[in-house]
Amino acid sequence: MEFEYPRWDNMLLSAVQEAESAAILLRRYAAVALPPESKDRGFGPAPDVPIDIQLTPEGWLTITLPEVLPKRDKGDRAAFLRFHLQRALVPFREANPELRFHRCVLVYEFIYDQARNRRFIDHDNLELKHCQDVLETAFLINDTSSLCCAFQCSHRGEKDATRMWILKPEQFLDWLETHGECWR
Repeated sequence: MEFEYPRWDNMLLSAVQEAESAAILLRRYAAVALPPESKDRGFGPAPDVPIDIQLTPEGWLTITLPEVLPKRDKGDRAAFLRFHLQRALVPFREANPELRFHRCVLVYEFIYDQARNRRFIDHDNLELKHCQDVLETAFLINDTSSLCCAFQCSHRGEKDATRMWILKPEQFLDWLETHGECWR
């Protein structure tokens, strides 16, 4: 008679799924119950970062930051964005509490100032995590890859910016048709 080991892989998978569910509930609770993080990081007062949030007539949600997102590195230079984005979203969420996306397409549009002759940063080197975590907490049911697709594009424009779009999957083709400068 041969000894059978317990199915540890099944137990581990169940534990991971339960932990993910608990983390999602905790993030939702924290987003409602806690004010945005405002710890002084030792760099003096945080400058005000103007963030534009709009719901277009087509029903597309757009959030525009006044810079191209920084490159990913060990120093975690994009962490400061979390505070500003959370703070900007509070009044918008209060005015639009029903705005939630179950399935969606997140579009990250990186706009480079045409007057500055600089190279585009490879998409895989840009730091998206902090912004996506805030967007998920505010608007998405979950940002798992089975529910949320991502599309990244770069182009030249009037000034540096990062524009994030949250679209229903059926809206994505219409968005592509009307925003040809982003992908042609």
